[in-house]
Amino acid sequence: MTRSRWEQWGVVVGPRHRDGIGAIDAGRLMALGFLSGVVVGVVVWSRQQHRHRRDLFSRHPLRRLAALGYLSGQPSATTAHLLRDYIRWEARSVLRRRGKQVLRHVEASLD
Repeated sequence: MTRSRWEQWGVVVGPRHRDGIGAIDAGRLMALGFLSGVVVGVVVWSRQQHRHRRDLFSRHPLRRLAALGYLSGQPSATTAHLLRDYIRWEARSVLRRRGKQVLRHVEASLD
């Protein structure tokens, strides 16, 4: 009887082997898949924020929102100056309001 590649590595989904060694039940496999998805999601979101950190003055509103999110975690005098320029430039009231919130947060972190 030939064994599959998974069985050779000791991974079996479903009923356990006769000896009960090396079997992974479906619940553990689902948990592993869920945790892997969470890790991938966090990595993708982090990369997206870093990629869009210079997009504060982009023509795309979502890129500007992502840039604001990134800058909120980067309190510095340069960030505060950049946010002041952004607030004067931004035409959308929702994003201008978010920019003001981020600026207040950055200024509070500097004090």
